[in-house]
Amino acid sequence: MDVKSILLGFLMYGSMTGYDLKKFFTISFSFFSGLSYGSIYPALKKMEEEGLITMRMEPQEGAPNKKIYTATDAGREAFLDALRGSFEFERSKSPFLMRLFFFAHLTAAERKAVTTSYLESVKQVQKDLEIAGPEIETHADEFQKLCFLFGLRFFNDLAENISQTLSALNEIEESHHEKP
Repeated sequence: MDVKSILLGFLMYGSMTGYDLKKFFTISFSFFSGLSYGSIYPALKKMEEEGLITMRMEPQEGAPNKKIYTATDAGREAFLDALRGSFEFERSKSPFLMRLFFFAHLTAAERKAVTTSYLESVKQVQKDLEIAGPEIETHADEFQKLCFLFGLRFFNDLAENISQTLSALNEIEESHHEKP
């Protein structure tokens, strides 16, 4: 889904500020996408121009006014159209696999360091997911929980694949040392 569809999806739950949208995103999608404040606010402005959302200012005492965003009927319909639309498998870029392909040009120590570093970054995402688990269990609906569990399995499988690759790299290194 694109940024516009994701934001409209969040607004299906009710009106929100840009901060609320970012927070909602962080709790739900941050493990699967890279949406940032830098992409949220330009998207909100464009969506308002397209009539997909409305924005109203809420005055605050001693703080900047809040901008509250609400999906319009056209926005809700656009979101449902995006959600119902068909899609094909998306080939995602894997910087690790692209590097792995050319590992013959690195030393054994460099190959191990790159792979270990990647494994550590994936394990950090796993830890972050585990930390988010109780919050998701408390506030997510059944489909959001399915999304979370899918992501958890995905990163567990990815960590296992990287660990197996690291073992294979060690075996390759050992077999090169055994040859006369």
